[in-house]
Amino acid sequence: GSAWLPLLRDGGRVIMNEQQLSVAANLPSGYLSSQDGVNKQSGSEIKWVDGGKPLFTVSTHLVSTVYTQDQHLHNFFQHCQSMDMSGQASEGELIKYLKSLHAMEGHVMVNFLPTILNQLFCVLTTATHEDVAVNVTRVMVHVVAQCHEEGLEHYLRSFVKFVFKPEPYSSICLRMVHEELAKAMTAILKPSTDFLTSNKLLKHSWFFFEALVKSMAYYLIESGKVKLSRNQRFSTSFYHAVETLVNMLMPHITQKYKDNLDASRNANHSLAVFIKRCFTFMDRGFIFKQINSYMNYFVPGDPKTLFEFKFEFLRVVCNHEHYVPLNLPMPFGKGRIQRFQDLQLDYSLTDDFCRNHFLVGLLLQEVGGALQEHRDIRQMAIQVLKGLMIKHTFDDRYAARSHQARLATLYLPMFGLLQENVCRLDIKDSTPLSNHNTMREDSLVPNSMVTPQKPGSCIENALHKDVFGVISGTASPHSSTPNVNSVHHADSRGSLVSTDSASSLLDKSSDKTNSLEKVR
Repeated sequence: GSAWLPLLRDGGRVIMNEQQLSVAANLPSGYLSSQDGVNKQSGSEIKWVDGGKPLFTVSTHLVSTVYTQDQHLHNFFQHCQSMDMSGQASEGELIKYLKSLHAMEGHVMVNFLPTILNQLFCVLTTATHEDVAVNVTRVMVHVVAQCHEEGLEHYLRSFVKFVFKPEPYSSICLRMVHEELAKAMTAILKPSTDFLTSNKLLKHSWFFFEALVKSMAYYLIESGKVKLSRNQRFSTSFYHAVETLVNMLMPHITQKYKDNLDASRNANHSLAVFIKRCFTFMDRGFIFKQINSYMNYFVPGDPKTLFEFKFEFLRVVCNHEHYVPLNLPMPFGKGRIQRFQDLQLDYSLTDDFCRNHFLVGLLLQEVGGALQEHRDIRQMAIQVLKGLMIKHTFDDRYAARSHQARLATLYLPMFGLLQENVCRLDIKDSTPLSNHNTMREDSLVPNSMVTPQKPGSCIENALHKDVFGVISGTASPHSSTPNVNSVHHADSRGSLVSTDSASSLLDKSSDKTNSLEKVR
């Protein structure tokens, strides 16, 4: 005989429990209308074995990426399907099903990860009520956090890179992912919202900023607006959403670091990467405004952690190609080096320089401010500046001599910084190089270049020339000593003595005077 069993019941859920079925001796036309042997239809042409007793027992094991046995996820998918078919949305019911997704088991979440996230992004763009968008984003935060806890961050990165494709603007998708997601993130970060969810959003904010960027790119390509100028590509409401998000995020970064350092650090880095990528898509004047707004949350004398955040942000943002405009005036003439006096170039951080070269001007301003802080912060700032200079020197895109020449003009205000801080240069005894090379990580200038000064005294102009002569390579600090073995290598990172160490420096200066004079 034969037996049959429908796999889907109760709105499309797969039957998984053990079933006892009747056995039919024949299979007449239309036999499936009987459903199964348990619900026999009287008067049918089916002949049942042994009077229709349940003679056959069967159990099934589901292996599927389409159907789920998780009741919460099943209810959510079923509701979304009914919304698509009817065209009507019961947002109260939808929010109920969204909230129930927090009870999903971890393995279910992983097995259906692309489907879940795609469905959530779809709901985000079709919903008409803010509560729906916020609850959708809360579920995303929960899913992303769960994946990180399971060590499956690479699944999320693969999803964003290869799977996630935002729905194009249409009569069904009335809103864009990037705009709705930015608004929902802002709502979750409000102080009155769930503390745990906002912390998870901060800690794993990279995923949401990556989704924002990809949605922005898809929108420009699909709508053809990529051909427009940057200030015409996005709506005013989206600019407002980004600005509000940055302003809502900053207090979490600058205030919550004491209680949740990892979350604040991750959010700071993710924001920096997002701002950097926005240079490609959005009006750059607007992006400069956001950077300026970011900097306003920091003040001199901040804790070391906040200086770390600030210079990490600057390191990432200044790595964008817009940092290096290649239309600067050339410092070199045709076939010969012109005298610097003949060129109208900025040697100090004037307002005009900072307006024309916002990023490099901002970085040099912050480095100048950091030079007034204690040693660790000075080193941190100079490392960022040095790293960018090295990057631009060895960047293949700027390998041409003309490009390197233009790059050099960007850093001319460094001379002004050196002049202002020459009295703070580190004083150390220098020993001639023999079998070892003593290198420090925190010095901009060669050792023993500066004679100890009394507090408040100004170094002589002649010494300024000596300093810059050594830096530029046109003079030698050891010109009176022709022996090559006595030449001292310059240190690699900017070490400047802080004002609080001046007294101890003076105490030791008398002991060092003789050796310093010999070296000079």
